[in-house]
Amino acid sequence: MFDSTHRGYRFWSRLFIWLLLAPLVTLPALAQTDDPLAGLGIEITSGAAPGYVPDSFCGECHAEKAESFSHMGMAKSFYRPSPDNVIEDFIHNHFHHNPSNRHYEMELSDGNYWFRRYRLAADGSKINLFERKVDWILGSGHNTRTYLYQTDDGALFQLPLAWYTADSRWDMAPGFEWARHLGVMRQVRRQCMFCHNAFPDVAEGSDLYGLDDVFPHVLPQGIGCQRCHGPGADHIRALYSEESDVQKARDSIINPAELPDEQLYSICYGCHMQPAVAVPAVRRFGRAAYSFRPGESLSDFRFDLDTKERGKQQSDKFEINHHPYRLEQSRCFIESDGKLGCLTCHDPHVKKTPAERALHYRAACLSCHGDGEGGLALAEEVAGNHPNVGGNDDCTVCHMPERRTQDVIHVTMTDHLIAKNPGGLELLAPIEKTDPDIEEVFARLEDMAMPADEQSIYKAVGVVRYTLGRYEPAVLHLERKLAETRHEHFEPWLDLADSYLKRREPKAALEIAREAKKRSPDHPKIIGIEASALYQLGNRKEAVELLENRGDLNAVLTRRLAVMKYGLGEYDQALALAHKALKKRDNLWVAWRLIGEIENKRGNHLRAVDAFANGLAIEPDDDRLRDGINKALSLLGEEEKLEEYVLQEQ
Repeated sequence: MFDSTHRGYRFWSRLFIWLLLAPLVTLPALAQTDDPLAGLGIEITSGAAPGYVPDSFCGECHAEKAESFSHMGMAKSFYRPSPDNVIEDFIHNHFHHNPSNRHYEMELSDGNYWFRRYRLAADGSKINLFERKVDWILGSGHNTRTYLYQTDDGALFQLPLAWYTADSRWDMAPGFEWARHLGVMRQVRRQCMFCHNAFPDVAEGSDLYGLDDVFPHVLPQGIGCQRCHGPGADHIRALYSEESDVQKARDSIINPAELPDEQLYSICYGCHMQPAVAVPAVRRFGRAAYSFRPGESLSDFRFDLDTKERGKQQSDKFEINHHPYRLEQSRCFIESDGKLGCLTCHDPHVKKTPAERALHYRAACLSCHGDGEGGLALAEEVAGNHPNVGGNDDCTVCHMPERRTQDVIHVTMTDHLIAKNPGGLELLAPIEKTDPDIEEVFARLEDMAMPADEQSIYKAVGVVRYTLGRYEPAVLHLERKLAETRHEHFEPWLDLADSYLKRREPKAALEIAREAKKRSPDHPKIIGIEASALYQLGNRKEAVELLENRGDLNAVLTRRLAVMKYGLGEYDQALALAHKALKKRDNLWVAWRLIGEIENKRGNHLRAVDAFANGLAIEPDDDRLRDGINKALSLLGEEEKLEEYVLQEQ
């Protein structure tokens, strides 16, 4: 509840200090502005996610909640590396990944985290060395930490090495366990950041589907108060205005506890309901990435998909983000008639200490099972069933045990499937990482209000995205449904056009891209698909003109235009464009490959070697990079130096 006296004291004391310290030239600005927040220098987001203020201002009136929340994992979900927050072992900081035969290191130097990846030549020297300063850490560290770097254009990329807290060791991050993986090129998408950080201040429309996933270099650090309570500018504005309208302040912010259950748990489920990590939910067509607000139903924002894995029971699926997914399978949840939910056990503002947990969770269980009529008798009164249970023991230790997750195999999590006999220590045993063998994709919930054709399109889009357009039945189904419905939104048309381009069917890609373009005329990715299809069909000059007329292209399209110029024999322009792409995004190894090929053609073989070597440091398994540097060295008469750049077969 708001304490108006306390709030008023804070307001007048802040205003007095501001007036005392502010230069005299700024006094008229306070008098002239109609917005008290602007006058006090409080930044407010605009654009795609308007009305958010720094979460630190929430602590002005809600100091106790803000302080307790700061210890929650959500508050520590995304942040800059700091020597004051080190949990890793930087002495035993080397890890060798046998399947890929790559070496990894993480070093703490001058307050910065530095990542290195390399291979060892026969003489023990390091080759294909990739070194990068870590710009961001993702994850609280309660279970694991993941490390990111950011390029000049704002793109974020995940590094393949992770820290696992329970075992106090370095190992491969999830998805990097195989011999061939994305290396240092796994781009972090907006849908990932949606759940790992507060919304950034970006331009309106920049978060539409298919646009380049780039972020400001100054970002919020962690999930904050407003992700659950909604944008806070109007709330604080009401408190800091001359009228100081407390009721207006209350009405201008969301109190999740006052929401109906569906909207309340839509807030939690927005990040914690993920039926299958392999096939993410499909955001509703027409919705931008940062458009969800507390108080909405999650089903209005996204279409959730679930999967059936071949040879596996649904009850055997257990992934790291399966909290409500597993809870909803529990008899306790089903028979509670909506009374059991996340907030039955969890206060999102308070992290329970180990000493508090047993009684806290036990009390939650006994709220239903505390008598012999509506549920079970108290545990201490049924000694025959619970011979080793004391009166103050934690029910969840046995009925919601820790279990190893199938997608992040070095982590154990609480299984929220409340079971009578869930299993024992075997649930913690190490397991091998396997790719899910998906037999079926289906909607998690049947949406009675959505036409069957529309649901069918969402399911097809989910499969097309998951398979990168390689699963032909889904592509053909999506094409048929779009032809039947003439769907009004561009997103499924874009997915279909992209699929045909990846399948090297440029005629179909061009036709469908132009359908997408009718629905979103200026979308860069649609124009990029159209240009690529035209180029493949032999209309090379038209393709080049289409991209050149776009003006400022992103890094990917700049490199694509460079390839087209190269194909036309315009080497100078191709070279300049490739370097321009690298200036935007310096890890774009395909641009280094193009530069090497151009320099080889022009007889600049030393420059070609440097370009190919730069590419190999980023992507050491690319055959064209290997062949290119081999050719350049051969033309220089220095074939013996190849082992300095390319790992020879053992």
